[in-house]
Amino acid sequence: MRLETQRRLVGQILAMKAAGTTTLADQVARIPAATYTSETHARREAESWFAGQPGLACLSGDLAEVGDFVTRDLGGVPVVVVRGTDGRAHAFENICRHRASPVATGCGHVARTFTCVFHGWVYDSTDGHLVGQPRSSEGFASVDRSTLGLRPLAVAEHHGLVVVDPRRASGAEVDLEAWLGGLAGELADHDYRRFVPFRTRAETWRCNWKLLLDTYFESYHVFSLHRESLGAAYTGIASPAQGFGPHNRIVVPMASIFALAEQPPERWELLPHAVVQYFIAPDTILSHLYGHLTLWRFVPRSAGVTEVIQSLYTDGPLTGDEARARYDRQFDSEHAITAVEDFPESELIHRNLETGRVDATVVGRNEAGVILFHRALDHQLRSAGAAEEAARS
Repeated sequence: MRLETQRRLVGQILAMKAAGTTTLADQVARIPAATYTSETHARREAESWFAGQPGLACLSGDLAEVGDFVTRDLGGVPVVVVRGTDGRAHAFENICRHRASPVATGCGHVARTFTCVFHGWVYDSTDGHLVGQPRSSEGFASVDRSTLGLRPLAVAEHHGLVVVDPRRASGAEVDLEAWLGGLAGELADHDYRRFVPFRTRAETWRCNWKLLLDTYFESYHVFSLHRESLGAAYTGIASPAQGFGPHNRIVVPMASIFALAEQPPERWELLPHAVVQYFIAPDTILSHLYGHLTLWRFVPRSAGVTEVIQSLYTDGPLTGDEARARYDRQFDSEHAITAVEDFPESELIHRNLETGRVDATVVGRNEAGVILFHRALDHQLRSAGAAEEAARS
């Protein structure tokens, strides 16, 4: 992040602190309980929000070498993204054209091909064409092999962000400038090419994906829910929030930032004194702390079940056991805060919403990030609904 951007945000934080305020939405919001609990609503989100836009598949550091690959669920489509022999990122539907098994799982490295474990069909990892059908006894001789390659998807790589559009085939343009809604330049300033993957963990939580995300969109809860763990370091006040189309940026200042009021603006730096967090629709948080980045992904499996993937990236390669041990502790600390405090609370909230005793949750003006997110989501669902209605009439 450029120093002028950091200083502008520091100025906002100090002004908010002096005025005893934070970013305020224009009005209080009421979010119907069914937004979280209804399977019908979840299907609408799957069709219009998740399948209706591109998604961040990975960082360039996940595909550091030719043959490195990652698998993702994007818009309900199983996707594999790989660094091809041409040095570019390529994306395919992670579906064998024989009996629809995945051709890759997790992340890893392949020499030049993907092999389906079910019957051993082999695909070129750069262009996806079918290489072989071992021991098939000419059983598929009547089928044109050229029609049985992996289906390629549109992909773009932007300053270390690898974005896939599961709606479009390879060759179609992914207009990142338009999709990122004003964030493209700021994200480019971070230059995500420098981040190196360190450690990943995936867990499943019994609650709606939005309840888990809602805790990232406001720092109002820090003084209470995180009183013992974070309360001294993060005061939960004076938090700038801004929307960029379906995305947003939230800055959560540490208590140490308020000492900058005694220094001239040309000495201000934001990143040592705050968490800078970007929500990249439809399901990803990029959480910047000084020296590293944590990527959080929230994948709904149903209205009441969500897979959460936590991945820590270091700012450049690590050298020495001491550095690795330090980031192990950081990863475990971030997991402990969320897995012991944030996410169990979301499970309890979901359980209460399912009782039918709650019509709606009430979101205050001081929880502006939550309102930004839900308004963006609601806008996309309404727009998709209007388009469907127009198509029928």
